[in-house]
Amino acid sequence: MRRARLGCVLLTIAFLVACGTSDSKPAPSSLSGNWSITLNRHAATDPQTFSGFLVQSGDTLSGSVILGDGCSGVGPVTGTLDGQNLNMTISEFGQDLNLAGTAPTGNGILSGGFSTLPGGCTAFPNTGTWVAQLVPPIHGTFHGTLTSARNGTTNVDGDLEQGDNTGASTAALTGAVTATIPQQFCNYLTTATISGSISGTHVTLNIFGPGGVQITQIEASTTPDATSMTGPYVFQGISNTCFGDQGVFQITFP
Repeated sequence: MRRARLGCVLLTIAFLVACGTSDSKPAPSSLSGNWSITLNRHAATDPQTFSGFLVQSGDTLSGSVILGDGCSGVGPVTGTLDGQNLNMTISEFGQDLNLAGTAPTGNGILSGGFSTLPGGCTAFPNTGTWVAQLVPPIHGTFHGTLTSARNGTTNVDGDLEQGDNTGASTAALTGAVTATIPQQFCNYLTTATISGSISGTHVTLNIFGPGGVQITQIEASTTPDATSMTGPYVFQGISNTCFGDQGVFQITFP
């Protein structure tokens, strides 16, 4: 009889534990990474974009973003994550931008509402909604084209690696790019290295030729899933016969 009662008690406990587990919400994935944050103000139609990196340690968030609402510069970010409830503050030279929202499970999109009082960046209070997209790290080989209106199209191959997330507003990019057959114009990319940075979906690529001479700086945009990027290029002249070129740089990963 005692064994039967003990068995019933254990079954009851197991049932209650199972029920409690089914009702609980899974914790969201880490929010560390490169984020593109868009603010939509109630009082205006033009969206504002902030971009930068967050670092999550337990239920605490820190990081930095490039400001996007009329202030030029970088603002530190602090925040907390309680379950799926997210609160962040972006400091804009003494004016705080407060964002509250929900962090979904997996690699979903963050969203919520924001508010700010008048201060150094805006002369009036603001409220509205916001969404944030996580941009995966740039990593690996790529292939693509240089398309010149004057000299046709040249195929390119290369590699690009994103540096560590330090909680800064940007992360470093390093790599190399080489022109492949067919060569339609001067071979600027016989031996070319890349150094640059990424913040949100904005990418800066500095391309250097032989001897470390800078050939061009490309201001490009990557897709939110970081599978491709595109931007205009302007090559500087490197000889009496290679006196410059301009067009569109476009690559895809892998």
